[in-house]
Amino acid sequence: MTDLLEDFETKRESIREEVESHIKKRDEANAQAQKYAKIRDELNQKTHEMREQAKAKIAEKNDLIEKIKTLREEKEEHYKNLSELKKKLREIKSGEASGLDIKDIKAKEKELQYLEKRQQTTELTKEEENKIIVEIRRLNNEIRKAKANREEELLKNKDIKELTDKINEERALGEQYKKQIEEMSEKISKLSDEINTMLQELDEVRHTADENHELFVKYSQESEKEHAAFIKAKNDLRDLEKAIYAIKNKTKVSKKKEKESELQEKASELYEKFKAGEQLTTEDLLILQKAGFL
Repeated sequence: MTDLLEDFETKRESIREEVESHIKKRDEANAQAQKYAKIRDELNQKTHEMREQAKAKIAEKNDLIEKIKTLREEKEEHYKNLSELKKKLREIKSGEASGLDIKDIKAKEKELQYLEKRQQTTELTKEEENKIIVEIRRLNNEIRKAKANREEELLKNKDIKELTDKINEERALGEQYKKQIEEMSEKISKLSDEINTMLQELDEVRHTADENHELFVKYSQESEKEHAAFIKAKNDLRDLEKAIYAIKNKTKVSKKKEKESELQEKASELYEKFKAGEQLTTEDLLILQKAGFL
């Protein structure tokens, strides 16, 4: 019985250490799980914020695309009207008499084209080439002055001047359309780059969040496993302590019975002496009394 009790007590100490070990491992795994859960939640929140920012950029880009579409339609209609105004101006100019005959300008332009072609395609002496260069310069100056003079004379006509001013205004407006479209196109291109960068970063953050979630699951499972092992070890310890208590109690009862048996045997001997008339000591009498003989 003593050997069994010693074995059980040794085993009890071993199980106590096992219980403490499982508690420590469970708490460490749980701490790790909570750490990765916190990182995951922060990254998921960041992912949500980045997704909303990307949506806002995409909405802004789509809005600009619709605006630029409208501007292009307006620009197309504008240049169509401008073309009609130019056509009308040409018709008025062609029907307007002036001191400068347009045919003379056309003749000089034709002569200029001939000289430029000759200079480019014909083998000339240095002297001939210099003469042609001088003539080309003269014709360019005369044509430019003739056109300026004709334009100045034509502008004296009220209708031509008003139409010319209108065309200039419409041309300036057309340039504004072009500028607006160019600026919007650049902004759309910039937004596209920003959106692509944001989506790449979003994908990386989401991937990192997924990795942290996997670690959270891993350590949560480890914590649950250690907790289950802790419960089992705790139950084993409780059962073992019950067994130890039972053994100790049984041993105590056995010793008590053994002691009582010795007392009865001693008391029987003393009682026989008492009946035989032998003198007993006070201690002997106490033993007889304790054993129930007196």
